[in-house]
Amino acid sequence: MQGRRFAIVGAGIAGLACARALSEAGASVAVFESEAVPGGRAATLINGAGPYDHGAQYFTAGDSRFLGELQRWQSAGVAQRWAGRIVAFDNGTLQDRTDSAERFVGVPGMRRLGLHMAQGLDVRYAMPVARLQRADDGWRLLADGGQAGGAGPFDAVLLAVPSPVAASLLAGLTSLADVAAAVSWDPCWAVTMALGHRSGAGFEGAFVNDDPILGWAALDSAKPRRGRVDGVVERWVLHARPQWSSRYAELHEQDITYWMVRSFAARLRRNLTPLQAKAVRWPHATPINPLPQPCLWDGAQRLGIAGDWCGGPRIEGAYLSGLALAEAALR
Repeated sequence: MQGRRFAIVGAGIAGLACARALSEAGASVAVFESEAVPGGRAATLINGAGPYDHGAQYFTAGDSRFLGELQRWQSAGVAQRWAGRIVAFDNGTLQDRTDSAERFVGVPGMRRLGLHMAQGLDVRYAMPVARLQRADDGWRLLADGGQAGGAGPFDAVLLAVPSPVAASLLAGLTSLADVAAAVSWDPCWAVTMALGHRSGAGFEGAFVNDDPILGWAALDSAKPRRGRVDGVVERWVLHARPQWSSRYAELHEQDITYWMVRSFAARLRRNLTPLQAKAVRWPHATPINPLPQPCLWDGAQRLGIAGDWCGGPRIEGAYLSGLALAEAALR
């Protein structure tokens, strides 16, 4: 792989896993990320009340390759087991789901995973890619207005972005665009909430299966190694159900916050008076019809795609998808 140059668009878990595998094989890799930090939905929002994992809440591990990566994360001090009590509200009953899976989180926040994986890589932040252009000497990445988005040329371009973004970038270049375009997504409204009093919830995480608005609630401040802020007793993250998030995609953030906090308070049968609460919308939260294959690769064009919508919509799935794309490109 010496002398081979790869461009990876997207510095989420899939893109970073792919980049590390190619780099370790001796290739030259440049990663282009539109945001200011890596990690994708393994994200942490920080405000005056402290940090919130407002995207991916936790992860599990089953595949031996991802288990090996988890062990490295634990040795590096960037991941830890989350032993909180997890419950499920279902048809008016409360079921304990703590032992249904072994759950892990990034420490001191989920975005620590991406920051750790990006170490030593050439990651170029705040660099959105608008178009791919094929030239005689390889692929070039163009930003809005046709300005070069990277050094270029590259022998191959690998996309680790949501399927609609991948389909747009690959349109007219490869049949992979049509495959990506067929994948649909559910959005998700998330609300971060700080309380100056105890909620009395009695759990650290809850699957809410019998509510028209809420789908998940997590006492984020109870996760391991989360910092404390004076005056803040609890920090919660609430996720809305996919159907509700889709129906009210254009509702104002203040209205989203009101209804989600109200729904959670009704669930607890308590009055909640947040110190602050804010809604954040994830437009591509969960793939509805993820692809069964772990990645897509067009060897003739040297274009590929990876992501958690290939092979499994989880952090483990994203990681394995990135590895699979690196292996395909190396072959």
